[in-house]
Formats: sequence, C-alpha cells, structure tokens
Amino acid sequence: MKIICRILAAVLLITLVTGCAQSSEESFDLSLSGSNEGQSFDFNGMELLYRINLDSGNGVDSTENYLGYTVNTEFSDLAMRRVRDLENQYDFKLNVTNDKADIVTMTAGGLRFADVFLSPSFDFFKWAKAGLLMGISTLSDYIDYRDENKWGSPLILESMFYQNDVYGLTPNAWPEQNYTSFGYPLVANVDLITTNGAANPRELVEEGLWVWDTFAQELVKNTVREGDVAKSYGLVTSYPYFAQMMLLSNGIRFAERDEEGNYYCGYYTPEAMRAMEMIREIWFGAYADTVMRDEVYYSEVVMRNFTSEHGAYAFLPTHFIFGVYGEVAMNLDNFAILPTPTGPDVPIGYMTSVHHTMYYSISFPISSPYTDAAATIVNEIYEPLPGFETKDDIKAYMSRNYFFDERDADVFFELFDHSYYNYDYTTGFESRRIPEGLCTSDRALSELLNSNEPIIEKCFTDYVNPTLSAYDVLYGNN
Repeated sequence: MKIICRILAAVLLITLVTGCAQSSEESFDLSLSGSNEGQSFDFNGMELLYRINLDSGNGVDSTENYLGYTVNTEFSDLAMRRVRDLENQYDFKLNVTNDKADIVTMTAGGLRFADVFLSPSFDFFKWAKAGLLMGISTLSDYIDYRDENKWGSPLILESMFYQNDVYGLTPNAWPEQNYTSFGYPLVANVDLITTNGAANPRELVEEGLWVWDTFAQELVKNTVREGDVAKSYGLVTSYPYFAQMMLLSNGIRFAERDEEGNYYCGYYTPEAMRAMEMIREIWFGAYADTVMRDEVYYSEVVMRNFTSEHGAYAFLPTHFIFGVYGEVAMNLDNFAILPTPTGPDVPIGYMTSVHHTMYYSISFPISSPYTDAAATIVNEIYEPLPGFETKDDIKAYMSRNYFFDERDADVFFELFDHSYYNYDYTTGFESRRIPEGLCTSDRALSELLNSNEPIIEKCFTDYVNPTLSAYDVLYGNN
C-alpha cells in the first residue's frame, strides 16, 4: 500500500508540474474579480472539458442533464444559451460530458480528467488531501469565493474545506441546484393529513405550536388502522435522518466551537440528552406504533413509501423533493415543507438543517492544463440566469412551480440558510454512530455515548479539525 501511495504521489507531482508548465503557455493577461463583463479577451478556439458526474448517494440515477439541469427544461435551455453566447463571445468550445470516468484513476494515469468538474462534494476531503483539486483561493484573480450570493456561504462550502483552502464552489446564484443539497426537512402530505382529520401542520407552525409534544400528538392522530392493518402511519422515515434532525431541533450540532476556539462534539451536552430521550420515546416508547417499520434506513425506499401515501410525515433529503431526483414533486401536489418541531432549549420557531454533501459542486482538477481559462469561463457561466437575478426571483419561481403554499418556501429557504455540515461521508459515517445508535439499540444513553467517545475523538482529529481550520484562513477577516 505504501508503494502504491508513493507512486500515486509521484504521478500527481509530475502531473502538477506538467500542468503548471502547460498553464504557463496560456496567453492570458487577466486580473479579474467578480464578473468579467466588459472585458475583451480571446481564447483562440480553446476546447475546455466540463465533466459532470452527479450521484444521489442513494443509488438513484439522475435524469439526463446539462450542467446539472434536466434536459429540455427552462433552466437547461437557459444554461445552453449562456454557454453558446459565451463561446461566440470569447472563441472557445465547452465540451460537456456526463460519462462516469474516475478522477483518481485518470489523474494517476497522467491523463487530463477535466478542466471543470461538476459533482457532489462527497469525496472532496480525500481528493483535496491527495492533491487532485486546485485550491479556489489560488484562482482569486478570476473567482471571488467570498461572493456568497454567487458561490455559497462558508456554511454551505464547508464540505469542500481542507486545511487552508476551499476546493469547490456551489452555483448559488442558479435556481434549484444547491437548494436540493440539504436535509432533512419534515415533509407532510397535507391532503392525507386532512383525510385523517388531523391538524394542518402549516397552521401549527404559524401559531407557534410546532413543538415536540404537539408533533407526537399529530403522529398519533395520523396513524389510522382498520383492524390490524395500518391505512396510514404518522411517520415514514429513515432513522438516521430523523435522529439527526431531532438533535438539531434542540440546538445541537455534531461539531461545535467553545469560547476558546476549540471544537467539540455537541452530542455530549445536556441539551443533546433531552433530544435523545425524545428520539427514544418516538422510536421505542409511547409513540413507536406511529412509525412505519417496513423500511427505516434506505432513503429512496422511504421516499417512495411516502409518495405512495403510506404515511403523513417524512424526513427527506431535498434532492428527493425537487430537481433531477425529485419524485415527491413529481407525485404529490399538496405537500408541506416544515421545520422539525422545536425542543425545550431553543426558541419556538427555531429552524435549522443539515447536509452531508453539496450535490452540485464545481471544482478544478489539478490535471487540467487550462485552469486559469476554466476559472475565467466558469465565473462568466455562473452569473445569474436571465429572469433569476436575485434570490427573491428564485424564491418566487420555486413558490410558483414547486411549493403548494408560500409558507413552505419561507421555511425551505430558512432551513437552507442555516444548514450545517454533518461529516457523514467524510468520516465514513463514523460521525453518525450516535444518532444511528439511538434507533438501533436500547442501550442506556450514557453507555452509547461513552462507547463511542474514542470514535468521535478520532473523527475530530482526522477530519473535523483539518476541515474547520480553513475557516480562519479563508474568512479570518470577516
């Protein structure tokens, strides 16, 4: 293994040197930040390779897409027109491919993987650590990564941090894309809830009644049986999502920072203990029969049980609600987007969410000989699309086309703006052991926490601290 790693490192070094040598031949005299509007430059027919490899993380295939938009839709047409106009203006060709080539294998083989790569950020930590991606701060002449409206806030980019740089961006000014990357809003089938004679959850939220006890009561009301057969369950969910969102709903995060600047795991706090007790009460206790048990792990099966109207409420990834995997929007009409009911240690109406990846992340592979040109063009491509120049424009569009009620849009965007990285994929799901253990074991909470303490400490040493160290380097002046 050590020999293989040395060979890979050597190949990467050679590739880096070669890439730098090739880049030095580019005849660009550019010192640009933000939009390049009004600039005059010519790429002399250069062909840039834009590779797309979207992955739901759940074995669900994306629909045919162009720059992440389903083909033959309004947004794919706008994206195509944007690229075509830029190609004509700056004399280059963007070669867009959706094949499944592997960045590690191609780079190790000394091959040009891509000039621009659109993918989820599942593996950005290890790719950055292996030297496969360019640090975005090194491209600051062409891209201003601090432009949160265009590229995402530090919270949203955290899954792409490593040590002293950020290695990817999100198309934050484009509709739909990064808004399908967070979880796990509580989605409600309002038509089914009405049929069950239960309360409209939107009104409970609006009236300030959306707390744990109310939620438990609504789960009971929406569990309807005919004899021994359940016609409807209160909750259809994947337990890791349910447990993580319940912890968040009492103000708990996996990685938190104390007053002295040290990072620690929020699961070892009194507030977390109260959330864990409520999780156990729903999963194993008084409300256990309100939870559908046919499938409680695989989120794609849970999603389809929900769209088949087997239950009133579900915690779901947003990419199953909208976008290229969005079967909820495809199959249900009156579905509500809700915050998790709040716990006793936060203000009523507290809203937050979590994410384990950004499904649409833009990076610049180190094997590209044209990184400066690619960064320049990407900065131009991802200007706001016509008609969607502001966040309010995007919100209005999504309200018209995806949300049944404007209140859903308000909740949705509030959840997105306060989404925290949970490190699931980066740590190989070791960070999720405690939330999962709450629903897979009846061990005492103290035993569950103590047995996982060495694992959590290793997660922080190996992954969390190297990630969060980038904050001070990148945003220390903010």
